[in-house]
Amino acid sequence: MTGFLGEKEVLTRERVKEILRNKEYSFLAEKISLLDIEGDRLILKISFLLEYRKRMISVEEKDRIVIAFSDFRVEDWGDGVRKIADIE
Repeated sequence: MTGFLGEKEVLTRERVKEILRNKEYSFLAEKISLLDIEGDRLILKISFLLEYRKRMISVEEKDRIVIAFSDFRVEDWGDGVRKIADIE
């Protein structure tokens, strides 16, 4: 039975990807958490929270993400106004 506002959309994984791709959300929060550092590797977790038609949808990484620290650019920004130097 449908209400006077119509049927409520049933979300699928494919539909959520489409919402993200087409930027159909009204709010998006992106969060990257540093879980640990193992040797030269950073262990990260990524999550997104979005609002779509007054519904909150959470998208979270199932497994941890491992990225080599050497893949990152590291810079010294001093007081935060301008870049001072690259850090090797």
